[in-house]
Amino acid sequence: MASLLLAHPLFLAKSPDEQAASSPYFPLGLLYLASYVREHGHDVAIFDGTFCTDESEFVDSLHKHKPDLVGISALQPTRAMALTLAGLAEQHGVTVVLGGPDPTLNPVPYLADAAVDVVVHHEGEQTITRLLELIDTEQLSIETLQSEPGVAFRSEGQIHVNDPRPPIENLDELPLPARDLIDMDRYLQTWETDNGYSSMTIATSRGCPYGCAWCRDPVHGDDYRQRSPQSVAAEVKLIADQYGVDRLRMVDDVDGIDRAWFTEWADASTENGATIPFEPLNEIKATDLPLLDVRDSL
Repeated sequence: MASLLLAHPLFLAKSPDEQAASSPYFPLGLLYLASYVREHGHDVAIFDGTFCTDESEFVDSLHKHKPDLVGISALQPTRAMALTLAGLAEQHGVTVVLGGPDPTLNPVPYLADAAVDVVVHHEGEQTITRLLELIDTEQLSIETLQSEPGVAFRSEGQIHVNDPRPPIENLDELPLPARDLIDMDRYLQTWETDNGYSSMTIATSRGCPYGCAWCRDPVHGDDYRQRSPQSVAAEVKLIADQYGVDRLRMVDDVDGIDRAWFTEWADASTENGATIPFEPLNEIKATDLPLLDVRDSL
């Protein structure tokens, strides 16, 4: 089976702004990708640049894992470093895929770099798995990419952007993030040292609950999907048992989630014997939700 190395190109050592924010959160999206790929039988590892000194440690990771495919997630602020890692992967003869919010929004700057073979846009779990299957059967080519949804690629000097792949409708079917593939203790210890308590991110939905015509989510689209309260409660139980964190940081748009969902989640968490207060990622209007703990900074 083809192997995958996923890469998070954010280096705290090279980002004074991120250092000043004192909020190093692990790459949750990559952990979801890793767990999905692993569940489908492929070997997967993660290079997490957060606590690394420089990109030389990425080269060490390439030597260690010898992947068939490297997948690099990028935001606009990390575009330059993502392309630097892509160039290093290309030098090692590895197929290079870029994905994440920035490549989804605009794949052109990435495919303009000769080191990038494919851009995976929108939700990546199924598309990355499909690319690994094509590598397994030695069928990954420009011809096969032409009929694959969810990808952008170069052909005869032109950039082609295929239609998005239909999103995963039932989020409860997704395996939980592969938190075991990164140094989670380092994140928790750093957060507690800087902020006085430990915290871990969770995601309970995908897409946008509002459906505004003038806005779109660059990765998950406007097809809003919510995990069941029971699924999230089961994840909280696992987090409590394995990590014992003080808070959860919910990355969803909290104001867009129905209050009844929060009540059902709190009840399910209580039944599981694991309730952890949560913080919103951004300022919210609702301040009396079950399990909500609004920090002074919000």
